[in-house]
Amino acid sequence: MTAPSTPPTDDQAWAEVLAHWDDEEAHRAFLARFADLGGLAEAGRRYREVLAAKPGDAVAARWRDEVLRRATAQGLAQLPRLSPPRASPRIYRRAVMAGMIGAMVLAAAFLAWRLFGLARG
Repeated sequence: MTAPSTPPTDDQAWAEVLAHWDDEEAHRAFLARFADLGGLAEAGRRYREVLAAKPGDAVAARWRDEVLRRATAQGLAQLPRLSPPRASPRIYRRAVMAGMIGAMVLAAAFLAWRLFGLARG
């Protein structure tokens, strides 16, 4: 019976990525190790270090951007989901009352204009 193999450390996994730099699967396997924001921050740091040493490295830039995309998605997923506050029925009652009062004021103004306008004329 063989003993179960222990997963490689982050340093060993990163060494594997460096050894297979142009292999997309090596990068995917490396990023698959990190399920939390702390791990993604560590992965992003490693890609940033490569970019600092080789600023034009397209592979490092692509995978740094992938780390950022995953971290953003994970961060947004952790935000609490709140439903918008419902308007209180009191607001509707007040709006109806204000409309009725406004209509009564307009009706009274119209009647006063008609009565006083005809009385002068």
